Amino acid sequence: MCRSALNPPSKYPRQRRPLASRQNANRLLTLERTPGMAVPDDVPIRIREVWDRNALREFKHIGRLKRIFSTVSIDTEFPGCILSNTIRPEQVSEEEHKYQVLKANVDMLKLIQFGITLTNKRGELPMIGGQYCIWQFNMRDFDITTDMFVPSSIQLLQNSGIDFERNRRDGIDSGRLGSLLVKFKFISNPRIRYVCYQGDYDFAYLIKAVTGELMPSTLVEFMKLRKNMFGPIYDVRHTQLHHFHTVCGLQRFSDSLGIKRICGAAHQAGSDSLLTSSTYQRLKSLPIKPLRGKGLDKQVLKTFRQFFLE
Repeated sequence: MCRSALNPPSKYPRQRRPLASRQNANRLLTLERTPGMAVPDDVPIRIREVWDRNALREFKHIGRLKRIFSTVSIDTEFPGCILSNTIRPEQVSEEEHKYQVLKANVDMLKLIQFGITLTNKRGELPMIGGQYCIWQFNMRDFDITTDMFVPSSIQLLQNSGIDFERNRRDGIDSGRLGSLLVKFKFISNPRIRYVCYQGDYDFAYLIKAVTGELMPSTLVEFMKLRKNMFGPIYDVRHTQLHHFHTVCGLQRFSDSLGIKRICGAAHQAGSDSLLTSSTYQRLKSLPIKPLRGKGLDKQVLKTFRQFFLE
């Protein structure tokens, strides 16, 4: 949902249209490039709202487009974290303790929204019916009258425009979302690359939707399951911490890169998935090299190379 890039070319090189375009599933414009994401200036982006009634139709679009637009940036909205300031037992590592807090929250709470932004290798968004598109799935699982939540989190989501009554009435069930993700090959698909911002909770809620089960008992089991289901994941937050040494949230970090929110509202999953995607595209345009050092996780470095040095 933003744009920014370092010395972007004024036009894309001439190229053969992709298969999806030739089948009228997508049309790409070779117009002046907006910095960051490959979206022409002043061209609106449509958030395709997904409910139970149109979920299958929208997944047919997404499933077809993912062959070309195989980088999938995601975001979720959920009712906050009920458990956060728990005491860590001495025999438990800090990483394991953080996972146990995540597990406790995800096991208890319910998904509210799920956002998807698809891009191809050049950062271009797909088009449907002449409009650039992203997707926002509105979930019906959460009942504000009976389920647990953090009041400040729900207030934030209400202020952003989420209608909990309509979600409950018209939304898609998380179990159906999970089955559609499997049916349209978004799970265990080596051709898809996922992008997120501080996405441990995002992928935990998706795992819960797909499996219908509680989170794995340990961090090791969770990481193994997540890798099997989603493959390499690029988390924008890692680059922010290791290269920019800032701890602010996505909005402030994207602002610092010159990226503006051009579609939707903050704290809605579709809009935030586009902002995540835009920030990722901006980082790819910068001369960032992988850091080395004892404190860096090998998997983080491997994923960095896969997403940045391809």
